[in-house]
Amino acid sequence: MKVPAHQRGAFGVAILALTGLASACGRGSQRMDGSGGAGSLFADGGSTIVGSGGVGASGGAAGGESHILQPATGPEYHPPFGFEACSHASVTEDCAAGWCRLPASCFVIGAPENEWHRGRYTDAQVEITFTHAIEVQQLEMGRREWKQITSLLPSGYKQEDDGECLEDNCPINNVTWWEAIHAANLLSEQRALQPCYAPMNCTGELGKGLTCEGVAEPDKSVYECEGYRLPTRSETEYAARAGTISTWYSGNITVYDNNDCNFDENLDKIGWYCLNSDDQAHKRGEKLKNGFGLYDLIGNLGEWTNEEDRYVAAEGGDDPQGEVGSLRDRLYFGGRYNSDAWTARTAGIAGTPWDFRGYRTGFRLYRTLFEDSERSKAIVSEP
Repeated sequence: MKVPAHQRGAFGVAILALTGLASACGRGSQRMDGSGGAGSLFADGGSTIVGSGGVGASGGAAGGESHILQPATGPEYHPPFGFEACSHASVTEDCAAGWCRLPASCFVIGAPENEWHRGRYTDAQVEITFTHAIEVQQLEMGRREWKQITSLLPSGYKQEDDGECLEDNCPINNVTWWEAIHAANLLSEQRALQPCYAPMNCTGELGKGLTCEGVAEPDKSVYECEGYRLPTRSETEYAARAGTISTWYSGNITVYDNNDCNFDENLDKIGWYCLNSDDQAHKRGEKLKNGFGLYDLIGNLGEWTNEEDRYVAAEGGDDPQGEVGSLRDRLYFGGRYNSDAWTARTAGIAGTPWDFRGYRTGFRLYRTLFEDSERSKAIVSEP
């Protein structure tokens, strides 16, 4: 549902009542947490997030004039206060053939208590240790790479504001969680690696909304798999922060007196969001990369993760939350090209069902690197 700009303020207020109803009757198709509350997302085109700052409709500017309460500040670096014993690995760019290597490290997930729109329960800071290095796609999975792996492109689903980013260097969208892990398995098989997933009772066709009922061995940790996979939620935040503890690796968020689609100079540097995207996806790698050499982890498309949705703080300890589990609701990461700045916070939590196909949802692949693992080759060789 598209809402004219001059009506969006009223639309956000009207949605508040619907959010309360949705909370009483069950979960919506998607949800995000921010500033202590959870909200239901209505389809892929918009969201409602209830928090201490009021109500904001993601993806559109509401009426009225915005005023800055706290200007943007520069990046802050690990460790956060109270976690001085957690020694973060050196952050360097170690990328080749479209893959970046991130070292094993101690890391603190979550946001400080004073971050604007911090989730009351979900964004608590927790210490995590990754015991292995990982490999991460430097860019979101692109149309060219997807076609190389699967020999097809998604079809049969189109939204009027799809954005029509259809060139080879555009990120792939309109894929379910199941289609993302099928692509991971295919790439693993093509490279003689053990696949990380064993989907069961699947229906539909790859690229046309394929979905399944579950996986074999849902309690097995993906950290132990040598093949390609989706990341855990903690891995995505480790990759995105690149040693920073500010809202984004470019710095802290600008605080406004409302929740509208407002300009944020730090987000504008690194990601496509509601104010700069023209409501469409963009080619990969056009914004500033982080210290690990990764692009577009914030904004553009939301990225599927391996992990079940949650309403509590992240699990700490060594290599946490590696199991697929059995819940159909999955976390995705990074905000989208229609996100307001405060809904694209690095620590923000968002979830949606695993059979959802969205024109603002894509993925990138990760891989555990063991002592004898070889670095990955390019998915598509340059001519």
